Amino acid sequence: MRIKIKICGVSEEDNIKCCIDNSIDMIGFVFYQNSPRNISILKAKNLYQEFGRDINIVGLVVDPDESLIETLVNEIGIKMIQFHGDEDLGKLLNLKSKYNIQIIKAININESTDKTQLMELQSNIDYLLFDAPQPKAATRPGGNGNRFDWNLINNYKIYPNWILSGGLSPENIGDAIEATGANFVDVSSGVENIDGIKDNDLITKFIYNARNYMEKN
Repeated sequence: MRIKIKICGVSEEDNIKCCIDNSIDMIGFVFYQNSPRNISILKAKNLYQEFGRDINIVGLVVDPDESLIETLVNEIGIKMIQFHGDEDLGKLLNLKSKYNIQIIKAININESTDKTQLMELQSNIDYLLFDAPQPKAATRPGGNGNRFDWNLINNYKIYPNWILSGGLSPENIGDAIEATGANFVDVSSGVENIDGIKDNDLITKFIYNARNYMEKN
């Protein structure tokens, strides 16, 4: 089985080219001012015009005003939005219908996560993304480099449209896939040496290790 890979928080041409050269599935632009990976609308628009035909580009938002969604879809051209805030299913379905977008909904997973809620979300959106709980001192809900207990995934009888995220790195991606059975993974800080600055060597190593694990198993 081929592993699907998304590199999130990309904002530079050379990193995008690295992702394209390695034939990954998606990259993510972060539209959240509290993140070191935040990208301006103008820069995102220029990069989308240059690379949008070569790779699927996702827009990451946190409890956005609808005007931001309208801008991402109509001005930039993004057709898949990743929601990382407290957006409820009703809001997501309304936006999905109104703007004809695909939706990834991030869930900060822990022992008390509602299984029924997960199933309802999965039944109505395109992808559910499992991320680690937000640290108390953190200013953003994701991209903090923390992992959760991967064994929690095995507690849920869920559909296959989910993505593993949270503290993944080139060093642990094989263990993560083995523990969870993930066939879609998402990494951000794990391919950075400095917050917000992607490293092409780490990106390439992450991709290689993920694919190598799948080929051997």
